[in-house]
Amino acid sequence: MARRASSPGRVTILGEHTDYNGGVALGVATAERTTVDLVRRADGRVEVRSAALGVASGPLAATSGTAFLRLATALVRAACMDGATLLVGGDLPIGAGMSSSAAYAVATALALGIKGSALEIATTCRAAEAVSGSDVGLLDQLVVLHATRGTVVDLDFESGAVSTFALSDAVALSVVDTGERREVAGSAYAQRRAECARASAAVGTLGQATAADVARITEPVARRRARHVVTECARVVQGREALRTGDLAALGALLDEGHTSLRNDFEVTTPRVEAVRDEVLLTPGVAGARLVGAGFGGCLVVAHDPAVDLRDRGLPSRRLLPGPGASVSRR
Repeated sequence: MARRASSPGRVTILGEHTDYNGGVALGVATAERTTVDLVRRADGRVEVRSAALGVASGPLAATSGTAFLRLATALVRAACMDGATLLVGGDLPIGAGMSSSAAYAVATALALGIKGSALEIATTCRAAEAVSGSDVGLLDQLVVLHATRGTVVDLDFESGAVSTFALSDAVALSVVDTGERREVAGSAYAQRRAECARASAAVGTLGQATAADVARITEPVARRRARHVVTECARVVQGREALRTGDLAALGALLDEGHTSLRNDFEVTTPRVEAVRDEVLLTPGVAGARLVGAGFGGCLVVAHDPAVDLRDRGLPSRRLLPGPGASVSRR
């Protein structure tokens, strides 16, 4: 009997670029998912068949090939298998900032039968993503592994604490697609991580730093990157209460502040992203919006009145209904 696993995507509500800086974040799982069906083989080869990405195959010992094949191969080796064919499907969009890569990695790991705690599985998936060229943090993998239907996942990357709480019915969230696609490996994400590392070398873990610490950083670029992380962590703390109590105005203001910080201090937005966001903010009932994910394109997360359907306004959007986390089944 074959094993099928599936994983949702991730939308960060608040806490962008805080995971690899020892900060805090709030995320939800998407209703859209990536599925992986495992077919065992014993010929020392790995093959990936994806309707969206195509077909790629190679020897288990290989370290080259397409990024999605390298990721799968790393996980097959981690599972101590002699080979595998992986059939990838689902409705989660690729390159939209909703963490399709983490969904693919987690679904693949579970289909392969990789065991361990959520943190252990997430760490294995992160290592595989690094092999594929994306040196990501742990936010995405932990959200999709811990999520439950209708809840927000609350993560503290310094202490390792993970919890969930119910999203208030008084708050509606939607995702608006800017139409601009990007890949983490092909963006300036690695450069931003290096800039954060320089700031951290000056003041310590950025997720635990203060505004006074930021002011002590002499390098202007590193100081701006640190300021984003410090202020974003503060927004997460305030956002917890807004999401629990349904304070739509407060949440919208936090999203707007977060986007301004991503644009001015972290410099990861684009003209296309800004144009779409300007249009979104003109929509009646919208409280706030910000870029989601690593940046350089993708989607916006929008807080709005639950009575408003952004699709009725002609926006390329989908209502964000927090879904359950990754799972395994038999076929």
